[in-house]
Order: sequence, then C-alpha cells, then structure tokens
Amino acid sequence: MIVPIILFVIAIVPAIILFIMTRKLDKKEKESKKILIKIILMEIPFIIATIIVEGVMQAVMTAVSGEDMSNLLFIAVYCFLIIGPAEELFKFLGARIPTWNSPEFNCKFDGIVYCTTSALTFALIENLIYVFGSGSLVTAIMRAVCCFPGHFMYGVLMGVFYTKARICMNKGDKKGKRKNIFLGLLITALIHGLYDTICFSVVPLAEALDGASGGYETELIIQLLLFLLAFVVVIIGTYICLFVTIIRQSKTDKYIAPKYPLPKKPEVTNPQI
Repeated sequence: MIVPIILFVIAIVPAIILFIMTRKLDKKEKESKKILIKIILMEIPFIIATIIVEGVMQAVMTAVSGEDMSNLLFIAVYCFLIIGPAEELFKFLGARIPTWNSPEFNCKFDGIVYCTTSALTFALIENLIYVFGSGSLVTAIMRAVCCFPGHFMYGVLMGVFYTKARICMNKGDKKGKRKNIFLGLLITALIHGLYDTICFSVVPLAEALDGASGGYETELIIQLLLFLLAFVVVIIGTYICLFVTIIRQSKTDKYIAPKYPLPKKPEVTNPQI
C-alpha cells in the first residue's frame, strides 16, 4: 500500500509545484479559479483524443512501413509528425476554447497561465498513466524531473505566442494572429518531437547492445552515449530556457486589454413623466 501512495505523490507533486509557481509569478492580475477549472475540464477530452490519434497513427505507420518503435527512423517520424503536433495542438485547444474570448485575457502573462494550466493537466494525467502502468519508482522520478518540466516549457512557449496572437487580434491584425498561433504550434511541436525522439531511441539502442558484439557493439555504445548526452543537454536547456523565459515574462507583464472585472455600465432609468 505504501508504494502506490509514494508513486501517486511523486506523480502529482511536480504539477502542483509548477502550478503554484506560475500563480505566484502572475503578479499583475491573477486569473480566477473559474477560468482555470474550465481549462482543466476542457483538456480532459482532448487527452483522450490524443491517446486515440497517437495509437491509430502508430498502427497505420506500422502497417504501411512494417516497422515499429524498435526502428530509429520510425521513432523520429512518429515523434516529429505525430506525437509533437498532436499533443501540442490538443493542449493549445484546451487552453484556447475557454479563454480566447474571455475578458479575463487582458494581461501579457495570462497566455502563459492558460497554456501551462492546459499543459500541466495533460502532463499530470499522462504521468499517472505511465507511473502506475509501470509501477516503477525510477520511472516516476525520471518523469518528475524530465517530462513535467518539458510539458511545462512547451506551455510557456505556447503561452508567449498565444498572447502575441491575442494582441494582434486586439489590433485587428488577423494575419499576425494566425502567424503567432502557427509559430507557437510549430516551435513547441518541433522541440517536443526532438525530446521524444531522443527518449524513445535510447530503449532500442540499449536492447540492441545486449546482443551485440565486436565492432558493432562499440558502434552501439557510441550511439547510445551520444543519445544520452543529447538527452542531458536537452533537459538542461529546457530548465534554463524555462526559468529565463517565465521570469522575464513575469517581470514585463502588462495590460493588453481593460482591467477585469470590467466596470459596470451605468443603469439607464426611465425619466418620470
């Protein structure tokens, strides 16, 4: 009984810490609990949609190519063209639908709050599935240290572009709005795809190394070390970019629309005759 409790705690604590950190950095005008709950509830069906899309597309790719997740090229294509775009799109929609037309979306930092709330919801449920599916304490710790900051970072980057898109919309610049939404999705999908490609590639390389010998074994060791090095660099880079970006955005927060709640319009009374 103790082990499941420990796994559960490790699985959810990173989400709580990162959420609280974001709330504290949102100093200009904190978002209401109502809009954050809307984002969380909106993201749940999109998580289910992500699981279905990724599962179906992996099966289609396997049927067409005859390869699976033991092939490095298959992994790269799957991560860059399916996992990255699908997960970032569905996280974006989970944030956009409840907030785009909300009068609460009136500060520069709000886009980060909305997109990281969606990302953390996604990451939390994904984390619970992986951690309890494996029952491994190592998996729980690795995902807490690596995966949560990754999803959070994608949410921060998406939030920056999401706010830029809203500013463009406020100015009537529809082209700028579309451009920033596209860039937000593209950049986060590419970084996400790179991270997952490195992660998933380590497993088949390690398995191939078990049965290898001679010069081929040396080649595999070099490849595995390179992937592990790339993984470390990506994680360190994620942490650095994460804190630099979110702190800078917090310090430069400003109003991009009227303060919320909006002032009430004066009541019009019928003059007495």
